[in-house]
Order: sequence, then C-alpha cells, then structure tokens
Amino acid sequence: MQNILFLHSILRYFILLFAMVVAIQSLVGMMGKRKFKSVNKQLALALLIFCDLQLVLGGVLYYQKVIAAGMFSAGNVMKDVYSRFYAVEHSLSMVIAIVLVHVGYTVTKKNIDDDRKFKRLFWCSFIALGIFVAMIPWQSKQVVGRPNIPHMTP
Repeated sequence: MQNILFLHSILRYFILLFAMVVAIQSLVGMMGKRKFKSVNKQLALALLIFCDLQLVLGGVLYYQKVIAAGMFSAGNVMKDVYSRFYAVEHSLSMVIAIVLVHVGYTVTKKNIDDDRKFKRLFWCSFIALGIFVAMIPWQSKQVVGRPNIPHMTP
C-alpha cells in the first residue's frame, strides 16, 4: 500500500509538469496563431495517460483508505477535516480535473480550426492545472498535508 501511495505522490509532479507544458504551448499557439501540430496532440495525450494512471492508483488508495477503512460508516466523514478532504474534496475535484483533461484531449482529435483547438485545450488544461495545484495535499496544508517529496518504505 505504501508503494502505491509513493507512486501516486511522485506521479503528481509529472502531471503538474505536463499540465503546465500543455497549457503554455496551447497559450502560445493560440496567441501566435500557430498551426496545431502532432507534438501538441502528443503532449496532451501524455498528460491524459499520466492522469489516467494517477486515477487508477488513486482509486486503489481510495478503496483501501476510505471504503475498506470504513470512513463512511461512522457517518462523521463531513465533520472531520482529514476524512472530508480525502473522502470527498480531493477525490471529487481530481476526478473533475481529469475529466477536463479528457475533454481537452478530445478537442485535439476534432476537425476544427487550430485556433479553437488551442483555445479549448488551453482552458481545459489550465483549469485542470488549477484544480490539481489547489487540491494536492501539499506539506504546508494543515491537517491533511503530506511530504512534498515522498519517501518509499521497504
């Protein structure tokens, strides 16, 4: 279980990096009236793949740490800051952000003009990036924070 949490924690940096790259390259493409190239689509696909892998790992963690642990059975999940964050806020917001990444990637496959592709991809990746940054349990977050650089346990 600790190894899955470690991978989940490390993968967030790849997602943040690719979300920034996709948002920036989309903004540059949109502002510069550039042609939408295959590299733009490939970067969006890489972000999508990392997000989907993160969702699978997060689903395993959610099952183990929330459902199997009986976090909902006590009925106090919304009263406890820690439980509410992981059981509801973090999980739901990350799923919404990943849906936005999927919507952004879907736009890259459509037969629309390049400016609209860049604009939609930008907004989807930018909003998803904002959600990712806001809802990651950074070390500085009180009660729910985790180490920014996770340690793998044997």
